[in-house]
Amino acid sequence: MPDYEQLLSLSDQPWQGGIAAGIEQKPIWMRGDSNSHAQVMLVRMASGVLSPPHRHPHPQIFYVLSGNGRLELDERVYQLKEGDAVRVLGGELHGFENTGSAELVMLEIQLFDIKIDLKKLLAGQAAR
Repeated sequence: MPDYEQLLSLSDQPWQGGIAAGIEQKPIWMRGDSNSHAQVMLVRMASGVLSPPHRHPHPQIFYVLSGNGRLELDERVYQLKEGDAVRVLGGELHGFENTGSAELVMLEIQLFDIKIDLKKLLAGQAAR
């Protein structure tokens, strides 16, 4: 028997605070679920909202489900629309802006390095 919910009714789950005001998320699959090395979230941005430019050590993939936006990715600017997919490598500076009048909704997938996770796990076991 699995120790996690296999079917999530996302419409019944509340939105949680995201990286900045006006950005919210709903977790779908988190690192703690089955010791995964990935995270998947539904993310929504209100009209006119800008996420602060930032970097991660791990790659990410964003899939635009609805809305329009603008992406700054390592000094390049892209216009986003429904159906676009964005691939961000670890270390790349990126930030999103909702340029439309409706919400910008994206599926976000974060892919963590299994070697880093294993090092943390082994360090924790050695400390016991």
